[in-house]
Parts: sequence; structure tokens; C-alpha cells
Amino acid sequence: MVLSPENLRVNNQEKFSELAQKQLLENSNSDKLFQGSFLRHTLTRSKIVSQIISYIWLYAESDPLARQAKHWFQNPTKNFDQLENPTVADKLPSLAKLMGAKPQDQTIYGEFLSKVFSDVKDDSKGLYNFPLFNKQDIESGIVVFKTDATIASGSIQDPNPNSPNVLTVMIAFPPCPQFSAATVTKEELSNWLNNRDSSNYTPPNSYVPCCCS
Repeated sequence: MVLSPENLRVNNQEKFSELAQKQLLENSNSDKLFQGSFLRHTLTRSKIVSQIISYIWLYAESDPLARQAKHWFQNPTKNFDQLENPTVADKLPSLAKLMGAKPQDQTIYGEFLSKVFSDVKDDSKGLYNFPLFNKQDIESGIVVFKTDATIASGSIQDPNPNSPNVLTVMIAFPPCPQFSAATVTKEELSNWLNNRDSSNYTPPNSYVPCCCS
């Protein structure tokens, strides 16, 4: 059988895809494989934000910190901190402060992250690296954070004439659905929250937001 150039191209793409998938599966437990990879970091960051929202959905009624975090996401341009003589960084929106925080920080944002990811003890190891976004980028204003309650998948939007030299991170923050077998169960949400599989970045249930690229 003679293959056309188009068929050869498709066959080569399939081979490359199969090879990449095989390499990922063979090295799925190796954090070193993609350390320093921008794409790997982007995928992991999307997963982390999705897991943060899962924690809020699960515990907003029982955990005051989760309830506060819900307000940060619902009001992405508001600063909820009441500080005397605040610095420029202190005046940032609370959601921006969360995106620039580490679980080890002695702040309300660090405390919240340490509750969500209580098993992440050392920010220098593994895939769960914090902060999610560079603090200098946040403080200099070249990245801003917004949320949208009408979407299930977030995005990072390019600069435009209305926001020159600024990347806008749009985070999906839909209302929590009523827990049920027809939507999402608490068990499914808890399993996703605690998922540390280094080859899995996507929530198993479409009701759980996939938050930002």
C-alpha cells in the first residue's frame, strides 16, 4: 500500500504522541523529569488552584479560613486585610496575595495553604512548588487575577489595549453544585483534593473547575 503525504504525516504524529505518552507513563513517578518545565509548572498550577477550590467547596461551612478564602475568590480585586501603615504589597488584593504565598508563610494566606496541602512540608521538593506566581510579577502589576462564576475552565489572557503589558489570569470559580451522584459527591471532591498523582492534572468530574492555564 502506498501512503499519501497526508497519511504519512498523520502516522508520524500518532507515533510521536504514542512515544511521548509512553515516556510519561514510564517516568510518571519521577519529579526530576520535568522539573524546570514551564508546561509542567503550568499544568501543576492549574491542578493546585482546582484543589484549593475543592477545599473551599468542601469546608466553607465548617472552616473559617475556607470561608474567608471563598470571599477572596468572589471578590478578586478586593483587599480584605486591615493593616496599619500598609506597604504597597499589603494593599494588593487578597487573591493576589494568595497566589504569591507559600504554606510556610506566617500569614493568613500561608496558614490557609498549609491546611489545604497539609502533606506538603518542603516547598523545594516535588511538584507542589509555591508560590504559584512570582511575587515580583504580582507586586509589579504585570499579572492580575480575576474570577468568573460562569465558566468551568480558566485561562491566561494576553495583553490588550485595555490592559497593556499585563497578563490577566482568569480563574474559574463557579458556584458549588449541590452534592449528589448526579453532579459531584463529597467523596469525589475529597479524592481530587488529595490527589498527588504526578501524571494527572485534570479533575475526574466536569463539575470541578479546571482553573487556569
